[in-house]
Formats: sequence, structure tokens, C-alpha cells
Amino acid sequence: MAEPRPNSIILVFVPPESRHRPARLQNALAVFSLTLIGLSVVAIIIIMFVGNAGMTRPTAFQAVVTIFPALGLPLGALGIIALFVVGAIERRKHNTRQAK
Repeated sequence: MAEPRPNSIILVFVPPESRHRPARLQNALAVFSLTLIGLSVVAIIIIMFVGNAGMTRPTAFQAVVTIFPALGLPLGALGIIALFVVGAIERRKHNTRQAK
């Protein structure tokens, strides 16, 4: 019969130069994109509720809410694409620095 093993803790120390922290630009792009996409989804839900409520007279709020997803979703998608491009560039810079 095997002996029970004591609880063990494995510590992994990563050298500071190999740690990769996302840049401010990446964080800003991520927040920008997710905010636009999230607000667009909320606007679409509002449009569905207003349409089911039977409101026929358009108001300024309704006009803004109707147009926002048409602008917010493509801009959010472009922000995510830009985030991937910036991430790839940063990763390539980080890898070339480590190789030297």
C-alpha cells in the first residue's frame, strides 16, 4: 500500500524580464471595444422593448438608440481587430528582446 504524500506547494519563480504585462494601448482598446459592443447590445434590447410596447412617435432618444448599434458594433469590431494587431506587434517585440 502506498504511503500518503504530504501536502506540497510548488513555487514557480518567473524572472521579471519574461513577464509580459499588456500595454496601456491594449487595455484601452479592450475597454473601448467591449464598451461599444456592450452598449450596442443594450441599445438593441431597448429597441426590441420599445417596438413591442407600440411606441410610434419617434423621439430624439429613440433616434439615438436606433442609430447607435449601427455605429457601435462595427467600431467595436475594428477595435478588437486593432487589439489583436497591437498584441501581435507587442508579442513579436517581446520575443525578439528575449532571444537576444
